[in-house]
Amino acid sequence: MTTPAEARLRALFDERLVGIVRVDDAQFAARTARALLAGGFRCVEITLTIPDAVALIRQLVAEAPPNVLLGAGTVTSAAEARACLEAGAQFVVSPALEPEIIRPCREAGAVAIVGALTPSEILSAWRSGAHVVKVFPIGCVGGAAYVRAVRGPFPDIPLWVSGQVTAEQTAELLAAGAQIVGLSTALIPPSALNADAQTAAQAAAQLRTRALGLPLARADATPA
Repeated sequence: MTTPAEARLRALFDERLVGIVRVDDAQFAARTARALLAGGFRCVEITLTIPDAVALIRQLVAEAPPNVLLGAGTVTSAAEARACLEAGAQFVVSPALEPEIIRPCREAGAVAIVGALTPSEILSAWRSGAHVVKVFPIGCVGGAAYVRAVRGPFPDIPLWVSGQVTAEQTAELLAAGAQIVGLSTALIPPSALNADAQTAAQAAAQLRTRALGLPLARADATPA
């Protein structure tokens, strides 16, 4: 029988793309997240750097359709993870090697995604019990070439990659062996997000199309 965490992990792998909302204003963050969902994104991360981020996660979870996954990002402690999970977050992402987020996630049936960069950190995150290891910031260390390099010794560790990534690089990153690519909503023109809801949704849809509207090849991974 499939567990909630396994189902959510498979949904992340199937979607391959996560829209990451990181802005300084709570209202703009809400507008951006709603634009992503209206534009077809099925996985959205709300970072805790947003003012009142936990309240925003709770609000979006209440609004979102059942086929959407909403998660929390920039989570750096077990206490933060629990607060986000109580608000309804279905996946939790740390930018660093912080294994304390894993236990609350596994207890709640959520996906734990732990940050790493070096091969030693990637292995440590995986052995700590993370469902997925986030390689960050991938754009600063070689992009797809780096993914291919770490895929050699770690062919079976599911990887999320993000940080200085463009939509046009998504296909290459997936082909190199990443299971999930995180794209910042900074790639959407602020003028579009500040416009009416339809214009904002169209801008988000264009970002998703640019990222996933190309022939893609990706490595499969079995959920842990």
